[in-house]
Amino acid sequence: MLEGRLLGRVWRNSTEPRIAVALVIVGAPVTLAGALLYVLPGPGFPVLVIGLASLITGLVMLGSRAGSG
Repeated sequence: MLEGRLLGRVWRNSTEPRIAVALVIVGAPVTLAGALLYVLPGPGFPVLVIGLASLITGLVMLGSRAGSG
């Protein structure tokens, strides 16, 4: 019982989930912008790759933390 509360407190106060959420929040619009720039004039492919990398990294970080509890 105490372990669950302690793990919940550590989860809320940890900076890793905050970084993961920030990566997801930044990665989603950058991915969409990259997809738009892929068909419009501009550097679409590099922006798309950066956005997908950020989005996937954030989701993997969130998924690994959720599965460990």
